[in-house]
Amino acid sequence: MEPSAERRIAWGHLALVTALAAAAVAYLIDARGVSLHPHNLLFLQPTAILVLVLWAIIAVACLRGDRSGEAPAQTWPERLKVLALVGTFGLFILGLERIGYDIAAWAFVTAALAIGGERRPLMLALFPAVFVAAVILVFKAMIPYPLVTSIL
Repeated sequence: MEPSAERRIAWGHLALVTALAAAAVAYLIDARGVSLHPHNLLFLQPTAILVLVLWAIIAVACLRGDRSGEAPAQTWPERLKVLALVGTFGLFILGLERIGYDIAAWAFVTAALAIGGERRPLMLALFPAVFVAAVILVFKAMIPYPLVTSIL
């Protein structure tokens, strides 16, 4: 077999990740133009750097024509799981301000674990609570404005 027959540059994927990386960089440049205060760039700058690193890795794979990372075709039950997770994430976003970040995040993590196939009751009971408590407490310590919470 010819190497060129197996390898094709994934132009569509490359264009998409390049557009996303460009948007992240443009947003970072705009934010840095407004203020260089660490509170304003606390999450944005590291996220933009991570986006650029991931862009470089994906761009190299697209240019090499590496198709080893392509996912196999999904069955309908797998697609329904994905749709359920997307719907649950939408409910999470809608619930953030209404019921608080802590309760919404706990419900989302619990539902995501259940949708993903976790069936051990102890794991479903403990992991979401501990994870959400740690995340909310760290965010409250780092973010200078109040976070809407119901319990924490």
